[in-house]
Amino acid sequence: MSENVESFTTRMRKATRKIHSVSDALVNAKFAISLRDETVWGGGLFVFYHIFAYLEDAKERLNMPDYNKLFVQKCLHRKSAFEEDLLHYLGENWQSLPKSTALENYLEHLQGLEKENPTLLMAYVYHLYLGLLSGGQILAKKRKMFGNKKENSDSYTDKVTDFGDADISKLKNDFRAVMNEIAETMSDEEKQAFIEESNQVFLMNNLIVNSVAGQNQVIYNMLYKMSAVVLVIVGVAVAFKIHK
Repeated sequence: MSENVESFTTRMRKATRKIHSVSDALVNAKFAISLRDETVWGGGLFVFYHIFAYLEDAKERLNMPDYNKLFVQKCLHRKSAFEEDLLHYLGENWQSLPKSTALENYLEHLQGLEKENPTLLMAYVYHLYLGLLSGGQILAKKRKMFGNKKENSDSYTDKVTDFGDADISKLKNDFRAVMNEIAETMSDEEKQAFIEESNQVFLMNNLIVNSVAGQNQVIYNMLYKMSAVVLVIVGVAVAFKIHK
């Protein structure tokens, strides 16, 4: 590909910039504020587990060369890592938890694509796994810095964001390179359909993030504690002035 020709992944990034920014802001608002609450974190893992698991299971069902190529390294397979984290955060019965309407609709949409146009499932693979390699790594670092500190040396290490010794930067570059390679075989119409579905990826992600229960209560609890601290400070200041 000529250096002067815009890559397909760059084109996708530009086309999804607006909805992607909304998605990033939503995830930060919903999860970054709730990092101390393991149940909320587990709820977020629960909704995304079903999407990642579907995409990895579809890989086996479809056995499409291009779809398979997107999984550039074995460590990209995250299904078992999700399951370990869910067992830790939500307990042994996590699989019996009900799915939200938004999650059910998401899965139905993926099922429809698998039947009618499985190539478009690669849009979900590309954006979701790249998101785990990018924003997912940032959230993992925030959890280590600001997460629950009740456990000491035996604190649990999240598996889904842990890619072992893999070079994350190289992994992302390889991932993008394969996506661009696949796009070279697409027609203009197929590329446009892929970009349109990419916007749908972020829209549907936003809907399932919104469906996770508990964030509002966590935020309320944090604000309540902050308000209590403020009242104590104000009280001390008033008392100091009175007795000055």
